[in-house]
Amino acid sequence: MEWCYSSSRVLRSFENKIDVGLLEQRRPTTVDNLDHWLRKGDVGQLENLLLQGRANMLDGKSDPNPKTRVFLKNMEVYKQNINHLLEAIYMGDGEVVAELLPYKRCILARHPLTMCTTVHLAVIHNQVEILKMLLEYPNVPINARDVEGRTALHYAAAICGAPGADQTSFDLLIEHGSKEHVLDVEGYAPENYKKIPLLMDLPQVEGLNKFPIDIGDDIDKMIVERQLTALQEIVYAGDYSLLQNRVFPPASRDLQRVLAHLHTRIRAVHQAVSDDDLQTVKQLVDSYEIATGRDETGKTPLHIAVVFGRRKICDYLMMIYPSTVDSIDKDGRTPLHYATVLPNDRLRDSLVNALMMAGANNASRDKVGQLPESYMRDRKLARDVYQSVRSQTIDMIQGMLSEEDSDIDVTIEERILALNFEQKDYKVLEQIQIEGRGDQIWKLVKRHVHNEKLTKYLNTFRQIQNRLTQAFSSIDDNDIKKLRSLLDDDLAHARDARGFAVIHLAVLRERHEMVEMIANGYPKYIDITDENGRAAIHYAAAQQNAIYDTLVDAGASPNVADKDGFTAVRYRNSPDRLHRPQSSLTSVSSLMLRRLSLDESLYDPDAPNEDQVEQWLAEGDITALEQIVLEGRSHLLVDKNSINMSTSEFLQGINQYQAKIDAIHKAVEEGDVRRVKSLIDRPQLASARDRYGMTPLHKSLLHGQTNTVRYLLTKYPSCVNSTDHAGRTALHYAAADPNGEHMIKVLQKSGGDAFIEDKYGHTPFYYRTHGKRLNVRTLKDNAVINQLISGQLNRPLLQDLEEDISDWIHTGNVGKLEELVLNGYADLLLGRNHNIDENEAVGFLEVLPQYQAKIQAIHKAIETGNLRAVKLLTDRKKLALCRDGKGLAPLHKAIVFGRTDIAKYLIRNYPQSVNAMDQNKRTPLHYAAALRDGGYLYKVMRKSGADPNIFDCNGRPPKYYLKYPGEINLESMKMDTKQALKQVLHNRVAPSYLESNIQQWLREGQIAKLEQLILSGCGDLLIGKTTTNPDAQVFIENLDQYLNQIDNIHKAIREGDLSKVKELMSTKKLALARDKHGCTPLHTSIIYEQTDIVRFIAGNFAAVLNAPDYNKRTAMHYAAAARDGGHYLKILGKAGADRAAVDNEGRTPDYYRRNAVIDLKHLKERDDDYEMINETLLEDAPVLESPPSPESMSVSSSILDSARHDEEEDYDRHRFERMMQEKMNLPTSDNGLYLARTVAPVLTKALAEVLLKRPADPIGFISDWLIRYNDEDPDNLNI
Repeated sequence: MEWCYSSSRVLRSFENKIDVGLLEQRRPTTVDNLDHWLRKGDVGQLENLLLQGRANMLDGKSDPNPKTRVFLKNMEVYKQNINHLLEAIYMGDGEVVAELLPYKRCILARHPLTMCTTVHLAVIHNQVEILKMLLEYPNVPINARDVEGRTALHYAAAICGAPGADQTSFDLLIEHGSKEHVLDVEGYAPENYKKIPLLMDLPQVEGLNKFPIDIGDDIDKMIVERQLTALQEIVYAGDYSLLQNRVFPPASRDLQRVLAHLHTRIRAVHQAVSDDDLQTVKQLVDSYEIATGRDETGKTPLHIAVVFGRRKICDYLMMIYPSTVDSIDKDGRTPLHYATVLPNDRLRDSLVNALMMAGANNASRDKVGQLPESYMRDRKLARDVYQSVRSQTIDMIQGMLSEEDSDIDVTIEERILALNFEQKDYKVLEQIQIEGRGDQIWKLVKRHVHNEKLTKYLNTFRQIQNRLTQAFSSIDDNDIKKLRSLLDDDLAHARDARGFAVIHLAVLRERHEMVEMIANGYPKYIDITDENGRAAIHYAAAQQNAIYDTLVDAGASPNVADKDGFTAVRYRNSPDRLHRPQSSLTSVSSLMLRRLSLDESLYDPDAPNEDQVEQWLAEGDITALEQIVLEGRSHLLVDKNSINMSTSEFLQGINQYQAKIDAIHKAVEEGDVRRVKSLIDRPQLASARDRYGMTPLHKSLLHGQTNTVRYLLTKYPSCVNSTDHAGRTALHYAAADPNGEHMIKVLQKSGGDAFIEDKYGHTPFYYRTHGKRLNVRTLKDNAVINQLISGQLNRPLLQDLEEDISDWIHTGNVGKLEELVLNGYADLLLGRNHNIDENEAVGFLEVLPQYQAKIQAIHKAIETGNLRAVKLLTDRKKLALCRDGKGLAPLHKAIVFGRTDIAKYLIRNYPQSVNAMDQNKRTPLHYAAALRDGGYLYKVMRKSGADPNIFDCNGRPPKYYLKYPGEINLESMKMDTKQALKQVLHNRVAPSYLESNIQQWLREGQIAKLEQLILSGCGDLLIGKTTTNPDAQVFIENLDQYLNQIDNIHKAIREGDLSKVKELMSTKKLALARDKHGCTPLHTSIIYEQTDIVRFIAGNFAAVLNAPDYNKRTAMHYAAAARDGGHYLKILGKAGADRAAVDNEGRTPDYYRRNAVIDLKHLKERDDDYEMINETLLEDAPVLESPPSPESMSVSSSILDSARHDEEEDYDRHRFERMMQEKMNLPTSDNGLYLARTVAPVLTKALAEVLLKRPADPIGFISDWLIRYNDEDPDNLNI
């Protein structure tokens, strides 16, 4: 008995190509794992490799561990016994099976390619006696699943389902406890295969499970390697018979259908030529390959057209594809040879002339050496050839027709012919499709082509099915306009081959608006059921959204049971009971259907159980506890405590640890390599996972951050094969991305292992052809949702955000653009869809106004208490986390506005929103704690999983505000007109970053930092602040005087008052004091062309020479922009200013000398604009919106002299300024001020009204507002 592997390399190649389905037993086996098992002597894991047919991984291995050494020594005998056992089962050799079964764990051996167990193989190859023998063993793997997720009972059911088949195997498995309700990866239970055995291709199954494995010939290799072009050439050459009865592995199974369809199409062309059906020929022949598609004897359509004298078809083929004129059959004859043997002289001469004029080669010889003219001379020879080729062609055509006739199932024909063709009832035809026999319907049309009523009836059904396909496509594309145009009464209750109606798919795709439109427009079909007896409401019940409530409101029946006896109400209470639909076909993504029972994105079967965690806590096993955090499972340690000192200390620092990991992930998402470098200070952090198990490498790949990917691979090469919780490496992700070719090469060059299997048994390149099984879009959505939950943007500086937006648009990073919109910054994207080549970005920006309007409508509905509108609009998880301009998510806003019913609805349907943070890092639980309702909503949220251990920017957990509810002023968060107007003009990006630092500095009395805040031009952020720290309180009391002194310096410069400048600028700190635009006094003196003051400052305060503004431009940049013949450049250069200083855009002063980019005149005018706006519009508006700090609730009673913190404290100014540029918010942009100045206060007030009322059509709203402004007193405007 010889083992038939030609080599382990061939097997690995073959394995890599096959479709490896859901397989819990197979875990990702990396080189590191294997080496670990060898070192530790983990013989159990090594034995599993052997039983799974992966002994090649152990070839050449050795290790000093005695257990490993003994195992490897005996491995060859073990492997041979496994191979002999599998072969004996296949061959039916009961004696060998009985001899080998007791040997170690041979009974658990699997087929290397299909993972079928010994029980599977006995059933598939109908070895009943061997099956009985296997079932007598106590540890027989009776319920084990193969790569298709099937147990042996699935195969036994398909075998016994055929008419007259033996049911013994099926009965034996049932008697021995085989589970009857296990679903395979396609969603079928054994019962489905028993009812419809054609759902399983048993000859293919038998071929795949032969043993020993026969690698086959070159054609088998083409099939395994998916060489579609080469296989198509075989079909075009007329050799389709070479492909019939071949074994197509699951990964290549789609090729079998493609090739069969191609063969059918070529045959249809030949038949159309024979029937002289030119119109059909024109429809079917759409390429040169089809025009030269041959039959079994090598005849092309042109050969057949010549044989049957079809002159019009000949002319058409030669006109469209002239090169076909010299195609040859398998006897070497061209169409010209065929034309010369025609018996009809007139037809012969006509076709010969036509072929010669088309360029036919009259010197071409056939295989017997004859020229075309030879047949013209020898008419006897010509007659023999003509009769031969004509009879061959007629036999071929008749064979096709008789073959189709013999394929028609008589029972199907009887069912269809018994129908009333006058009625529009297509349930029988739909059921035939669901049974997988739809091809019978169309074959029947050909047989009964003269039955006009039947033909019309079936054609109408075909049209409805085609429209249903278009409707499904519009649902997939979320195109409600197209769906509305397609819908009518016939379409609303039509079902496809899966048994789904449009309302089923709209629910499964979570298209809330579409569901409501269908339910309200066609209420009598709202309870239409699929093959499992489930209406749309059954599927909606298992989803965490509001579609279920919409269906109930529209009249759907929640108490109707499906075929399993479960009602929608029961599924609502126990969503895990609803498994994916037991339909055929894979048109609906398997992942999408699986999430009815399993959210794969949170799939984490390897998470330690509660007992393990408690043991580690008690023992103080810090290594194991740290690993929990590094693996993205820190939620397992929430609310934990321990008397063990080491554990207690670790738990105290876990929030900071997790915050660092979160910061790393945020940095890689944004592509901030510099920050990634600074944060990853230990190799372990390079593989630290998020809650989905994704490492930084996964994240950077997912977000298209190529530079970050390259950095991680270069600096931390070991992370290339790190897996997420589903066992997938970055290479799996890259392979699933249609545009991932480049990253695949990068990862493989860095050591990415293409043979690592995930926890479903799939290698990376499986997803190259099965991308829907790894939905990268869903993973990106999860990343966006995580970002929304955090409530923070990673770019506090406006210019940084602008640069990022530009990059995201031009690279088509729609995920980041959507994240920006959902975070409340959609306005930054308006008007940017010009001169963009990236199609995805263009498409997103085109629908942006509608997207933004929907978000605004959600928040407006919450403010007004419109629960029904909220249900309709929040139809996706992301929209349940969308933020308004103040950073409030819907649940935050519902609490702020006291909308308890809406809050309860959001908590129930979108439980993940309970931990979403606003810009102050407060969750809804913080606000619920401050809500004066006796703690009712707080308790509701805690029961729904709200985390009580999240600290806001002031370091307060939610329960703190239960005790001090007044410290969050919910009323102040309801924006009025004046505040909205202030936001239009002074909105700062991500204000909570700096605000949290300010609160800390005030509490700790860090006067140096507060003073530097003022000198950086942001002293206005301290106005109105109070603190319990005595030093800080004294500083705040003198704040106005300090700010006035700085303002007076800049004012004196503007006025050219040198003596006053000398008087006021008494210290180097004041020489560095910026105004609200970030300009130092030196910048200002250049803007206002005050030469004497420029000389004074440059000559006396050297520290200010290279001080940057908010755009990192020094005074040299401004001097270069001055049109003074380089006078200021000389003054500053002589004083020691850096001529090579680089600003944010990477430009030196010399660039601005050569290019008129900076307009000093415009910079001069902006101060006047700013003063005008403040005086006319913002008399008493607060500078910064934030709830009062805890310190503001009391007044300091201690006063100390803060002078001791003066210049003798040599604070590192440059370091602070760098930190401020990362943390600080920019003041109002020049464009905003210019817009406000040019359109005057009226339009600015209109913008404020838009911000307040959030209309669906903002432009139309402003237009109406301005019209009424002219017609009425503007003080009474109330739209």
